[in-house]
Amino acid sequence: MSDIFFVVLGVYVAIIMGIAIWSYFQTETEVDFLAAGRSIGPIVGGAVLAATQISAGTFVGTAGRHYLAGVSWVFPWLGLWTGWLVCAFFVAPKLRRLGALTVPDYISARYGSAKAGALAGVLIVVAYTIYLVAQFQAGGEIAEVVFGIRPLTAMLIIVASTALYTLLGGVRSSSYIDFLQTLIMVAALIVAVPVLLNQVGGGSPVAAVERSLDFLDTLDDRLVGWYYSPRELLAFAIAFGLSIAAAPYELTRFYSMRDERTVRKAIFVAIGFQVIIATSIMSIGMLMRVLFPNLPSQDQATATMALHVLPPVVGALLLVAMLSAIMSTVNSILLVTGAGVAHDLYGKFIRPDASQKHLVNANRVAIVVLAIIPLFFALQKLGDVQGIVLEQAKFIASFFFVPIVIGLNWRRGTAKGAVASMIGGFLACLVWTLWFQEHYFPLYGIDSVELGVGASLILFIMVSLMTKPNPGQTLEPFFGDK
Repeated sequence: MSDIFFVVLGVYVAIIMGIAIWSYFQTETEVDFLAAGRSIGPIVGGAVLAATQISAGTFVGTAGRHYLAGVSWVFPWLGLWTGWLVCAFFVAPKLRRLGALTVPDYISARYGSAKAGALAGVLIVVAYTIYLVAQFQAGGEIAEVVFGIRPLTAMLIIVASTALYTLLGGVRSSSYIDFLQTLIMVAALIVAVPVLLNQVGGGSPVAAVERSLDFLDTLDDRLVGWYYSPRELLAFAIAFGLSIAAAPYELTRFYSMRDERTVRKAIFVAIGFQVIIATSIMSIGMLMRVLFPNLPSQDQATATMALHVLPPVVGALLLVAMLSAIMSTVNSILLVTGAGVAHDLYGKFIRPDASQKHLVNANRVAIVVLAIIPLFFALQKLGDVQGIVLEQAKFIASFFFVPIVIGLNWRRGTAKGAVASMIGGFLACLVWTLWFQEHYFPLYGIDSVELGVGASLILFIMVSLMTKPNPGQTLEPFFGDK
């Protein structure tokens, strides 16, 4: 298994490094580095959006949650796809029309405030540092189960390899590499599910599914019913849906696409890829519970499957797909957080007169620094992978959904309203998560994302109505005002 894995991995690494080196010679300006020269089409763009969102939280965390909780964890996917549709019709076209490079660029332009954009940049760095913790922790889990190596070693390898191709080619290299990674993920999952069905008893797939459901019902009837309450699942779906509609690491990908029509097509391509992946991940999690009902950690389900159930070539392909999922998300987050520091803070407030070459190098330095910080927290294992991903989704929804999605569709929103919305949503989500949710959620049924988004919306409307409207020239790119 290890020999085959390293052969498959070697071929994969050679291909992505070839793409990265080619992209390096195509990168001269910040537009090249952060937006691939606005050259990405709908198929590659859709695969990029899918690969960016399909992360360790999916291959390790979501499969683990299906292993733990059964079928009911499918509902967060429905919230996620609803968020994508909101993004397709109400967010993405206007963002692409603006032609910015980052989400803080949009915040600055929409509200006529560089300070609001800077605040957005800071919040992006904070929230996505949490997300990187989940990616690194998942890589450590895989390496420990499959190869018995220390999690820190695996994390350092992931950081080094991903940072390298991110540094070389920016968004151009990551887009074509993400396209490759999506194809690998889909292929591995489509092959893995029939193998698992055969392992649980052979015969027809329908008979294997029926036997599996009967076993899970005997093991714990919540696995084929409601492991979580409908109210909890609604909160999870809201968190994923609202966050994906305003997720900076996805929204910035729109800036690299050719035009507004390309963006909308790419979103539907991404949903198609995700439907295949979601169905496969649910099947894998539940079938692994049938075959291995007492794993020490739910996050070990997919790695155990690759090592002990699948044929060596398929197992190696799945492991590479899992690493690809981690690398694609780490790559996107590093690009977004690096731009938040270098483009939105350093380039606008510290060195506004910097040359394009200097700004590209500043992005590269920021990427290296921000790749290292989350390693310490990942080693602490502060929670399961899906739980960490869910928490960052709640924070993103709490401070970005309202100023981005509502702000793009309500012209009366002002800069002070946006700042109050971002700060209030972030603090409300943070305070409820740290001090009140565990005690009061069962009593009142209030989740931190609901409180955060609610506070953000109220503050946005109240403060905007109490402050002077934005001038027409600020609103014109978004609402057509003169």
